[in-house]
Amino acid sequence: MDNSEFHYYITFDTYEEAMAMHDDLDKSLINNKISPAPLDLVEGVCCGVSLMIEPEDKEKIEKYLNETSFKYLRFVKAERTFKPKRDRYC
Repeated sequence: MDNSEFHYYITFDTYEEAMAMHDDLDKSLINNKISPAPLDLVEGVCCGVSLMIEPEDKEKIEKYLNETSFKYLRFVKAERTFKPKRDRYC
């Protein structure tokens, strides 16, 4: 994990959509982490799970999202709000 002040997040309607994309990204050797969706991004319609993307992988993920048919809600930049010594993600 880097010390950036922000990350990118991919949000989803369902847990199953998030896990399907996570598995495919792992198989494609594209870095991603399962993360709680930041509360200001969920707007009451998200399952609460997101995939967290490091800033240096932004272009790679944008290309992936344009070339695949996986369902997701949004791909957004958000301020880094977690505490590295407390929060641990898959």
